[in-house]
Amino acid sequence: MKRLLACVLLVSLVSACNATGDRGPTTATGPSPTPSTVTALPPTETPTLLPTETSTPTPVPCDPSATYCIEDGHFFLDRPISLPGTITIDQGYPYGSTERGTRVPHHGVEFYNASGTPVLAAADGLVVVAGNDSGTIYGPQPNFYGNLIVLEHRFPGIDQPVFTLYGHLSKVDVKTGQTVRSGDKIGEVGSTGFAIGSHLHFEVRLGKNDYDSNRNPVLWLKPLTGQDGNSFGVIAGRLVNAQGNLIHASDVNIQYFPDLNGPQAAAYQVETYAPEQSPVNGDDDWNENFTMGDLPAGNYRISLMWGGKVYDHWIVVMPGNVTFVVFQIDQ
Repeated sequence: MKRLLACVLLVSLVSACNATGDRGPTTATGPSPTPSTVTALPPTETPTLLPTETSTPTPVPCDPSATYCIEDGHFFLDRPISLPGTITIDQGYPYGSTERGTRVPHHGVEFYNASGTPVLAAADGLVVVAGNDSGTIYGPQPNFYGNLIVLEHRFPGIDQPVFTLYGHLSKVDVKTGQTVRSGDKIGEVGSTGFAIGSHLHFEVRLGKNDYDSNRNPVLWLKPLTGQDGNSFGVIAGRLVNAQGNLIHASDVNIQYFPDLNGPQAAAYQVETYAPEQSPVNGDDDWNENFTMGDLPAGNYRISLMWGGKVYDHWIVVMPGNVTFVVFQIDQ
C-alpha cells in the first residue's frame, strides 16, 4: 500500500518530569473535548525540537523509532450518515475500547442517531449480506447485530476486498447481490440486536467478512472538514514498552495547541486498544493501538503517566493526513 507524504524528525522520547438518500456537506467541529476527564498535564517548559507552525516537513525515510511521520491515509469511505444527522463518531465507546473494562473490545464505531435516520452506503459496492444475524453469525453470537447489511468494496492499491458492516438497523432497504453507489440509502438506524439505544454500528473488515478481520474505521473514513474549509487530520499511534511490544493504557492525553506560546484549545483522552479476549486489529500500514480522528491541523502534545513518570511527545497534524507516532515507555 502506498505510504508517506512526509516525515518530521522528533525527539524519540521526552522522559519524565518530576513527578490523552444523499450525502450532505461534511462541515463539523471535530471530536467533543472532554476536559472533565483529562488529566491535567502541563506542557513541558523547554521541549526539545518543538515543531513550529511555519516549518515545512522534509521528506526523509520514515524511521518510527526516531520520527513521527505525516503520511497519506487510505480514506476511501464516505460517512454512512448525512447531515442533518450526526456524522461525527461517538467517543464514548470507540474502536478497541472496553469502556474501562465494562464491555467487550469494540470492533467498530458508533454514530448515534434517532431510529429511522437514513443509513448510506459508504462507498460503491456489492451487497453481500442483507437481513439479520439470527441464523448466520457475523459477530460473537447470534442476533448480535440484529438487522444488518454488509457491503463488499474494491479499492485501488488495496489487494484485498474491504467490507463495511452496518448494524442494529430498524430497516433494510437492499437485497443480497444488489450493486450500490456511495451515498445510496441502504437502510435506517435502529436498535435491533445487542444495542444500547438507537445508533448505527459501523465496521470495516479487511480480506474476509468475519468478526476477527476488523480494522479501525477512523483510518478509512474520509476526515470531516472544519468551518475554516480545511480538512481535519488523524493521529495513529503505537504505545510500546522498551522491547517494542504493544502495551495497554486507559489514559492517553492528547492536547491541541494552535499557538505553541498559548494555552491548549482542546483536550482529549483515549484508551489504547484493549488486550482482552477478541482483541481488535491494528492497521496493516501502522499496526497502531490508539487513534484519534477529525482533529484540526496544528500542534499536539501526547502524554501519559506511567510508573510514576510523565512521558510526552510533540507532533504536528496536517489536513487530510495521518500523523503516525511511536510512543515508547522505558520499561
